[in-house]
Amino acid sequence: MTRRRLLVAPLLLGAAAVVARAEDMKVAEALKALLDNALEVRISARILPANAVANAEKGAWTAESTRLTIPGRSVKVRLEGDNVQIYLVCTPYRQENGDMLLVSQGQVWFTEPPEKEAKYFSTFYSVPVAYGEKVLYFPLGVSDAAAKEQGYFNIELEIVIVPYQKEEPQ
Repeated sequence: MTRRRLLVAPLLLGAAAVVARAEDMKVAEALKALLDNALEVRISARILPANAVANAEKGAWTAESTRLTIPGRSVKVRLEGDNVQIYLVCTPYRQENGDMLLVSQGQVWFTEPPEKEAKYFSTFYSVPVAYGEKVLYFPLGVSDAAAKEQGYFNIELEIVIVPYQKEEPQ
C-alpha cells in the first residue's frame, strides 16, 4: 500500500504540472490577444487664451496623458480647477471597416463669480475617426467676442486613438 502511494504521488504531481503549464499557455495566449487588440488613447489638455486659435499657440497650461484600453472599454479624464470641474468619458469601438467610433460623454460644472451659482452642462457625441486622427473637444465651448473682451480662457482637449505598439525587448 505504501509503495502504491509512493508511485501515485509523483504521477499526480506530474499531471498537476502539465495542467498548470497548459493554463499558463492559455493565459499567455489571452494576454497576447488582448495586446493585439489594445489601443492607446492619447489625450492632451490645454488652456488657451480666448483670443488664441485652437492648436496655433502654446497654451497657458498643458497636460498630456496616454491610456491603454481595448475597444469597448472607456477611458476617463477628470480636470478640476477653482471654479470648474470637467469629466470626460471616451469609449472607442472598432467598426466593421476597421476605423474607430469614438463615443464621448462630457460633463462640466462651472461656477462664475459673483453669484457662485453652479451651472451644469452635458454633451454626448459619437464620432467616426481613423487611427491617428485628432478629435478636438471644447468642454466649455469656444469663447465668443464678449468672452474674449473679458479675457476668458478656452479649454481644449485633443484625443487621438492609435493601435498599441508593444515595445520589443532588445
